[in-house]
Amino acid sequence: MINDWVFMRKKLPSSFSKKTLLNRLLKNYALILVSLILIGMFSIGMNTYWQSMGRGRMTAQEAVDMIGRSISDKNLQGKTMLNGLTDNQEKINNLNRYMDSSIPDYLNYSYDQQLETGNYLFLPSQVKNFYTMYDNIESVIIVLNNYDGYYLSTVKDKGGGKNNGTPHLNNKFYLAYPIINPVTLEVLGSFYVEFSQKDIIDSLTHLTTFDGLSAYVFSNTGYQLLTYTEKNDSSDRQLIQQNMKETSMLPIQKLAEKNLLEHLKTTSGFDILVTISKSKIITTVFFDLRILMLGGLVLILVLLYLLYRTFTKYSHQVDIIMESMALVTKGELNTRIDEETTQFELRELSNGINTMLDNIERYIADIYKLEIKQQDAHMRALQSQISPHFLYNTLEYIRMYALSEGSEELADVVYAFSTLLRNNTDQAKTTTLEKELSFCEKYVYLYQMRYPDRVAYHFEIDEGLKELILPKFSIQPLIENYFVHGIDFSRNDNAISVKAQLIDGQVNILIRDNGKGISEQKLMLIRRKLESQQIELHDSIGLQNVNERLRAYFGPTFLMTITPNEIKGITILLSFNDCSSSS
Repeated sequence: MINDWVFMRKKLPSSFSKKTLLNRLLKNYALILVSLILIGMFSIGMNTYWQSMGRGRMTAQEAVDMIGRSISDKNLQGKTMLNGLTDNQEKINNLNRYMDSSIPDYLNYSYDQQLETGNYLFLPSQVKNFYTMYDNIESVIIVLNNYDGYYLSTVKDKGGGKNNGTPHLNNKFYLAYPIINPVTLEVLGSFYVEFSQKDIIDSLTHLTTFDGLSAYVFSNTGYQLLTYTEKNDSSDRQLIQQNMKETSMLPIQKLAEKNLLEHLKTTSGFDILVTISKSKIITTVFFDLRILMLGGLVLILVLLYLLYRTFTKYSHQVDIIMESMALVTKGELNTRIDEETTQFELRELSNGINTMLDNIERYIADIYKLEIKQQDAHMRALQSQISPHFLYNTLEYIRMYALSEGSEELADVVYAFSTLLRNNTDQAKTTTLEKELSFCEKYVYLYQMRYPDRVAYHFEIDEGLKELILPKFSIQPLIENYFVHGIDFSRNDNAISVKAQLIDGQVNILIRDNGKGISEQKLMLIRRKLESQQIELHDSIGLQNVNERLRAYFGPTFLMTITPNEIKGITILLSFNDCSSSS
């Protein structure tokens, strides 16, 4: 066999070197492949260049639009805050009185005004509310023309206070608004709000794959609100600053020579400028093209080599396949064709034969192992019956031993844990409302034992609802949410209550806590998902999981609502029609 193999390898090259049809086909095929690769490399290179430039323009436009929307939102927030402080004469008088009086005198004035008008206006409290309403505020400054000094409130000192001198606004994102008397229309001073630049900078950072993006924002007075640049070269920034200082205008034409540029002047007078360095884009394109050319050269060499090897080894590959099939017919099912020695359609054929042999061998092994797997399944089923029974007996022994030792509290904890374990291993799909709340009460009780004197709870259920059937684990995830996300174990006044009532055929289950609560943005997102009538099939947990399960069980009458409490925490209301009472 070895001698035949050597003979064939010696015979093929002699015929291959002649002017045969195979030789001519090989040369023509090689020329066509090389030409196609070179044309493809050139086309891809040009397409990459134009796509990169187009993507750069689109990125600059997206950056301008994003900054414009962000400034518009911030400007609206600033106007809303100013309106809350100056929309009537009473509030204007309150501002003047704060700047003109000491804190004790101003506080007495606020109380007197509350008695007269029923409105309690206390400037530090009003400003402090702004930080609660908007999470992107860094500081607030109020300057009145008739008074020395200014009022300053910061994130660290939200109540703020009066300061001497003039406010420092350099290198900060301040939006300024005139304070106008609504009656006389007289300009009384200025109102400044410093907003965080983090949202804009984060958006710009993730907006593009290019390194040469820069963004500048100027107010209608020429004040530079924002400077963001990814370029090490500071020439553009210096050019902009110098031109704004000399002419109060942006050097658009000069910047456009070296950059892709987008400029927007908003209706509020803000100048937004975004540039992307053309040199950075071209550098990226050249880098991609270098990789393309190197890859193309390697591909040409590999293809020429593979073409030569393919035509010279074709007959040998057929022999290898036939020899392997002969071994299989003799019963050697573990025989496999070495696919590395075959190419093209012969490799596909080899792969198909190998796959067929793998399947045959796997089917034999599966049939042989089936009985063992069935025995394992029987053993696991037996263990699943024995293990919980053993655990329950062990826990009951521990509880009885604790009682005999006089440790009633430990016995209660073991009993509660045993009940939870039994409920979790129970395969039932539904339960009664009384059992569900009893399970939840033991869950809270274990937390109370773990954190003594820090958690209080109260469960109440109407007599007519004790036997109400509902899906298992309908209430427990809502209570678990409180202990995972809402409770503050540093406090000793944590409390949660569950109250189930039947009112005019309507079942109302109220879960209320005094925890950390939910932010307004997250609460709006949760409400939108809960209001959707479509049941989403996914591995969701918590609020949305409970909502979908109960809605699927009780039908369209079911409704879950979430509202923040006046002081702390949230209230979750589950309401639906009582089918048993209606029937």
